[in-house]
Amino acid sequence: MSDEPARLLAFPIDRRTALVRETAGELFQLNGDAANTYWHMKARELLADLTEQGRDMETAREEVLRFFAAVQDEFRKELSHRRSLAIA
Repeated sequence: MSDEPARLLAFPIDRRTALVRETAGELFQLNGDAANTYWHMKARELLADLTEQGRDMETAREEVLRFFAAVQDEFRKELSHRRSLAIA
């Protein structure tokens, strides 16, 4: 066995499908300032969680940016799905 401390690698937040879908769903229900406020609150919450888990601020910010890109992709998928239902 090695004397080096074990490293725990956390699952990237942009791959946490349930969290991505939950966040996109919340944003779908909000408009304007409420959506903007929710978006910023979620970013602060995620940054705090990631830095508490030991990531440096730059790495945490990059991960949050990837998370929000995943949320936007999910949002677009849901919007496209809803539009296809409206057309049918």
